[in-house]
Amino acid sequence: MIFLLHGADSFRRRQKIQELKERFMAAVDSLGQSLVIIDGAQVAPAELQAKISGGSLFTKKRMLILENSFGNKNEAVFSALLSLCTKNAGAEDNAIVFNEGEILPSKIKAEAKKLYAWLLKQPYVQEFKVLNNNQTLDFAKKEIAAQDAKIAPSALSLLVARTGNDLWRLDNEIKKLSAAASGAIIDNALVQELVKGEIEDNIFALSDALGTKNCNLSLQLLEEQFAAGLSADYLLAMFQRQFKIMLQIKIIKEEENLSETQIATKLKLHPFVVKKGLQQSLKFSITELERHLGLLMSLDFKNKQGRVDLKSELYAFTAALTEKM
Repeated sequence: MIFLLHGADSFRRRQKIQELKERFMAAVDSLGQSLVIIDGAQVAPAELQAKISGGSLFTKKRMLILENSFGNKNEAVFSALLSLCTKNAGAEDNAIVFNEGEILPSKIKAEAKKLYAWLLKQPYVQEFKVLNNNQTLDFAKKEIAAQDAKIAPSALSLLVARTGNDLWRLDNEIKKLSAAASGAIIDNALVQELVKGEIEDNIFALSDALGTKNCNLSLQLLEEQFAAGLSADYLLAMFQRQFKIMLQIKIIKEEENLSETQIATKLKLHPFVVKKGLQQSLKFSITELERHLGLLMSLDFKNKQGRVDLKSELYAFTAALTEKM
């Protein structure tokens, strides 16, 4: 079976991946020895068949999860992936899962386009678009219910107004509110007390501190985010988002020389985000931004495998970034 999970909403994609992993382990391999997660952006063609055919001593079935394959710069990888997928498309023994961000056909090369077109024709394709306001409200209701908590309608609206459709932050705030409520209904007062509306500004402040090589301030702001109750997973997602935005803005500005308004329209970002991103991107070269984003993606991959202490790694990334710039 072949699965394609793609789209800009990385939170719900992560949820779906976890669901597939749990189903596979419950049905096939409780120890997870036949479940392999691969950094698709770095994998070489020769590795792919070995990964899918390696097999555990206890089961012939394998689940192969490929992360960010469409970010791979080796075009031969896509030919190898297409060949591997066609061989396993009708087989029940193996499952191959593609976990991808937003794929833009106009930005990928010929072999990648062939793979993408083939994947879209498969039965297990799910796109995770960014939720609108009503969808975010529905998502929040379900997540609150999953925490065995209750929230007043006005408090729910206030919560979403303060978090927007950032599901990483929303999930973090829901867990914090549910724990604080201790079985009582979450009301406006609790949301106002615990959910700050300025966290996005604090993330920008942290990015500014990184860009000016202010190590002490960067580490202080990072510590404040943890003290405010933000999870390491959320902060990693914000770091990735911020560096991705700066890289996109930097490339567009240098190649097309568009105005702030034009960049905001093209990237579908708020003008304020573009304004701040432009200022911050001046402090980095495209090569530096690509390297830092690559490090964050590698850290994300290792975190999914449970190979790192994410909080410590974020401190290390912040300190190293400000020292080496």
